[in-house]
Amino acid sequence: MRNVNIFFFSGTGNTWWVSMEIARLLADQGIRADAHSIERLSAATAAQLIAGCDVVGFGYPTYGSDLPEPMQTFMDQLQNTKPKKCFVFCTQWIWSGDGARVGAELLASKGFEVCWGEHFLLPNNVCVTAVPLPFTNEREQIDRVLERASRRLTIFSEKIISGQVYRRGFHPLSQLLGSLQRLPFRSIKERMRNEIGVDAHRCTQCGYCVAICPVENLALCPSSFFARGHCIFCMRCYNFCPRSAITYRCRPHNLRRGVPYRGPVEAFDPLQLR
Repeated sequence: MRNVNIFFFSGTGNTWWVSMEIARLLADQGIRADAHSIERLSAATAAQLIAGCDVVGFGYPTYGSDLPEPMQTFMDQLQNTKPKKCFVFCTQWIWSGDGARVGAELLASKGFEVCWGEHFLLPNNVCVTAVPLPFTNEREQIDRVLERASRRLTIFSEKIISGQVYRRGFHPLSQLLGSLQRLPFRSIKERMRNEIGVDAHRCTQCGYCVAICPVENLALCPSSFFARGHCIFCMRCYNFCPRSAITYRCRPHNLRRGVPYRGPVEAFDPLQLR
């Protein structure tokens, strides 16, 4: 194995961080490894990168134990390839059951040989007031989660380098557990697409949310802000708005809970994904 290309989608930085860490660990062993945000790639460029490497990686967060739509679209557009080894990983808060297997199944239909699959526990990025799940933006707590993830990342990278097949979360029981999230999520997600809005009292019309949205769901006019109704629930606009002006189900962020989760490391900037 001489070179690896990793393709990832990341909403608020967790999958970006994992992708960069895998690339770093492979590079430490003399393997050329590059991580690419799929938001910055054309289908033709992705095809060239895949053709020119020995192993391909794919990473994404799980939403309802399912593929995020940008990664689904990216994989759908891949051309059938000669058998090429690849790895798939997903990031999750508590568990996804078989989040990596869902992507692996699609990749297998495109001719990829999925040899490695893994799930990484990262901090919760769902901070909306309307769904009061626990979250943290305390650096010490986040660092502890990253430290645990780093240990699993080291093992995963070692398996890739050694060529040993390693797939976690591909068992039929994992698939059953994943379906308990995936099927309900798929049945309601269309009704959830237009839940994002803006608090006019907080909004300064800076346009940052428009710039970072991965699916161009948000638009800013001289006198108004509106959503187009195709939100993918990545939480990027809600979490990174400088004034916490984005609302979910008409409710702005409760600042008494602290600022929303803004990525695994302080250096993360969502603009670098676009």
